Amino acid sequence: MSEIFVKINNQEKGPYSPRELKNLAAKGEFSQSDLVFHEDTQEWIEAGKIDELHEVFESFDVKAVPKTVFAVGGGKGGVGKTSLSASLGIGLAALDYNVVAIDADFGGANLHTCMGILDPEYSFYHFYTMQRESLQDIMLDTPIQNLKLISGACGTLGLANPQFSQKQRFIKQLHELNADFILLDLGAGSSYNVIDFFIAADQGILVTTPDPIAIQDTFNFLKVAFLRILVREFRNNNKILEIIDLHIGSNSGRMNSTIDDLIYGIEKENKEAAEKIYGHLNRFKPLLILNMVHANEEIKEGDTFKTAAKELLSIDVDYIGYIEYDDSVRNSLKELRPFILNNPKSKASKSLAKLISAGLLKKDRWQGFKEKRRVMKNVSIDSKSYPTTNLNESEIICSVKCFYWDDCEYQNGGHPCPIRHLDPIFRR
Repeated sequence: MSEIFVKINNQEKGPYSPRELKNLAAKGEFSQSDLVFHEDTQEWIEAGKIDELHEVFESFDVKAVPKTVFAVGGGKGGVGKTSLSASLGIGLAALDYNVVAIDADFGGANLHTCMGILDPEYSFYHFYTMQRESLQDIMLDTPIQNLKLISGACGTLGLANPQFSQKQRFIKQLHELNADFILLDLGAGSSYNVIDFFIAADQGILVTTPDPIAIQDTFNFLKVAFLRILVREFRNNNKILEIIDLHIGSNSGRMNSTIDDLIYGIEKENKEAAEKIYGHLNRFKPLLILNMVHANEEIKEGDTFKTAAKELLSIDVDYIGYIEYDDSVRNSLKELRPFILNNPKSKASKSLAKLISAGLLKKDRWQGFKEKRRVMKNVSIDSKSYPTTNLNESEIICSVKCFYWDDCEYQNGGHPCPIRHLDPIFRR
């Protein structure tokens, strides 16, 4: 049954897909006593009596996880945060969760491009300039059921460094959005804006590759994030701030001592302040995802990172899984399609499905296996209907007369400009 008509409170509605009905059932808006028009018998029958609809009412613990704001960060650029965020949102939506993916990279927003939406109708520009009052007003539909998008404003002067009041307005409304999961795709680096969004989320997700430089940048990001928490906590206590700077502060970025040493030093001065730090350590438990893993031995880098974070920073990092390196991911970026949709059967897609079910949602072995299968099944269905972004050839013909000819690496005179994907920007 692909197109289902129902009677709810004596009102005919539809057609619905089984997934849409499951969503209604999870919200309590569709029950087994409601009527469904059965095509074979041409009769209205109670939904609970139709074998094909039993799965609609199965309990998958859709609401077992409370609304959660995830912030995807890690410091190093090029580790795949945006690509991962897009596919992560699609995977969660495939499990019938309501998801909002938000591009919080104000200096270089491209989450919308990754999803094949080249010219979003609304973006953060409309929110920050008060043309739209709320985040809800700039929320965009996507081709994926249950997944909404809030686009950043790439290339807009001034938005890379929003004012404090703008940032607070964003954070406040972030937690008011009606969704099961909210995914913040953060920018690269460890600026105050990036760090503040990371620690304002309910749960931070660190993304890194096994490369030593990426691992080091991610560790530094984690250290700066926790120090930011402490500095904000003790901003009115100069004595404690001096102790923090003495133990941890360093122009070279190297740590002078561990967090345990810092707490011991503060405890001698102020036991109450030390207890507050212990409280923050108990609450600050980021997740870690290792991306672009080439070989089995690289998987261990996640455990190494976890051990270092515990020994040096006293922070419990939960290493929830890894994504295998896959050439199809790069191809998906060229096609402007999230990799889980571009090739649902790829190694990367299977890794992500497992990571969502077992790592993110913490399902046990059997339930996790079932959820992984359900992600793969529903994503495969979505991939067939997800629109293909056709990058039309540019109307601009490459020529020696072009202002940028001497500095252009293409120089393909007489043919359409190869930078054709920028056309939507020029035509605004």
